[in-house]
Amino acid sequence: MLRGMRLAIILAGMAMCLCALWALWRHDRLRVAAPSRRVSAQVCGHEARWFEDTRSYAARYRFITEGAEHEVVDAVFKPKRSPPEGTQVELAYPAGRPDLARPRRLAMWMGVYAAILLMIVVLLTQL
Repeated sequence: MLRGMRLAIILAGMAMCLCALWALWRHDRLRVAAPSRRVSAQVCGHEARWFEDTRSYAARYRFITEGAEHEVVDAVFKPKRSPPEGTQVELAYPAGRPDLARPRRLAMWMGVYAAILLMIVVLLTQL
């Protein structure tokens, strides 16, 4: 009975890890598969959201590319408004999709993928 429960918990954990990898990859595959474009953008404000009891901020960037002005909100929220308004920041986006422009954070996202893969390996060793 306990062995069956343990196996069920391990398999559920692996399923959650695989779902997390799928969710991340679903958004990142365009950035990896399509040629990347770079553009200089200006921080034009910050979007605020509440996470539990803490207010967090994401930079809003404005830039002109492909003959049109675009405004995007960063995907990473921070406890303080940074970078300051007016700051120039380099963004990258898949060709033809300026709506996906974000600052390059390769090390951070590689760390996220590595952590999830490590969790899968740990769970596999428990089988």
